Amino acid sequence: MIPATADARLDVLLRTAPWMPEDARAAERYERVDHAVLDGTTLLLIVAAVGGPAAGRRFFVPVRADDADGPGDAGRFEEAHGSDTFDVALVTRALTGGRLPTARGGTIEFRGPGRGPAEVRRLPFEQGWSSNALSLVDVADTACIHKTYRRLDEPIHEPELLRRMSGTGRTPQWMGDYAYVDPSGTARHPLGVVYRYVEGEGIDVPLRANLRSMWSRVTGTGSPDGVVHAHLLPLEGALHTAGEFLRGFHRDLAQQLGGASRYPVREALADAAGRVDELDGRADALALPRTDHEAAFAVLRAELDDLEKVFDGAPPPEARPCHGDLHLSHLLCATGEHPGAGWRMTVLDLSTPALSPDDPRWAEQSPLQDLVALERALQYFAADEAAFESARRLGVDSLETMLAALHGAPHWSEERRVVVRRVFEAADAWRSRVLRLLLGAASDHPPGDPLRRLLYLRRLLHELAYNQAHARPYHAAIDLRHARALVPSAPFARK
Repeated sequence: MIPATADARLDVLLRTAPWMPEDARAAERYERVDHAVLDGTTLLLIVAAVGGPAAGRRFFVPVRADDADGPGDAGRFEEAHGSDTFDVALVTRALTGGRLPTARGGTIEFRGPGRGPAEVRRLPFEQGWSSNALSLVDVADTACIHKTYRRLDEPIHEPELLRRMSGTGRTPQWMGDYAYVDPSGTARHPLGVVYRYVEGEGIDVPLRANLRSMWSRVTGTGSPDGVVHAHLLPLEGALHTAGEFLRGFHRDLAQQLGGASRYPVREALADAAGRVDELDGRADALALPRTDHEAAFAVLRAELDDLEKVFDGAPPPEARPCHGDLHLSHLLCATGEHPGAGWRMTVLDLSTPALSPDDPRWAEQSPLQDLVALERALQYFAADEAAFESARRLGVDSLETMLAALHGAPHWSEERRVVVRRVFEAADAWRSRVLRLLLGAASDHPPGDPLRRLLYLRRLLHELAYNQAHARPYHAAIDLRHARALVPSAPFARK
């Protein structure tokens, strides 16, 4: 039994938790929905925000109380994440399977390989900031990640995806997971997963090192294409390997989850058209040159009109499952025993929106989404590096060089403009070469494929909306620059 006096302490804990969404911190209070007691030392709480913009949203909050005779009796609450007892108890249960009843008739279900108890101990680990909680544990001399999901009502398919993809070699090996089943027995909410730790680093790490080491070769003479081609030669085989891996990942994912469907093109076009009008009407949200905004949106509307014509009367393209939110850091690469053979690849943090063709969200996904996500990530990545390098050369702030790359900085001297232009042209050539090597091996669909163009447009609009809403002119300038570069005649056009 949790005394009512514990509610105030729980409120303090949740309002100060760095992972709590900003709108949820504004709740009037937090209500305890259900809980289970784990091994007599930890409360596995399900709480809901009451009042405020996040009213009704639920969160999983494992806590313990200090200076208490039992969980919640006295003292103050603190998060159980990061404690030896919490990780050992939950990981052990996940590996062995079983059920833990909750106070209001629900269940915490543990799903594992069903083997006997293994020796589990916690290992040192620096997780950095994350909306989820991560820790590193040793399971019978095997390093594993224990991930706990904090937000209960978001669709989380990662545990089931890891379980189904085990054995493909594309994802970390699934070891077990656990979920909350509400008292009605009709809803199952993943709470955590245990998977084998994979050595390596995001593909962005070697790419960043390569691009930064290229700047000394970018001078006032010569074409950037020749410099880029020579400089990327050491990574060509590895990038091709990464692209082939991504193609294989999509193939295996489709085999594990089910058949193809048809992408809802008409709905996607209508959504894009509405988003273009909405964002165009909020041009003043960012202090960017109006002429550049207008030029970019003219191109976006032209692209949308052309896609309307392309898809008019044509059969809808095929839809198949994908990662769902692929970032460069999610493509983990490691050098094997034979470096010349390319990288050993693993894909992390699967966010596939649907597990079955019966799910309404199944049709609105495509492996091309992952290609587009990587293309957009590389555009941000290369532009950011170019802005910092040209800022270093000119002795100015990188926001100034990013804006100069967008509108040409007519108030600057020609000498200063040339510096920005030269660096960004080299970065664009480097990015284009990386895309050809990586995505050319990942798919047979070229950049001009209509569905790929539509998905690119939707992704760009989504990211521009985020940058408008969060007052990020630096990143919005990248969006407008690449929107405008959809036409070959635009200044600083992508190749």
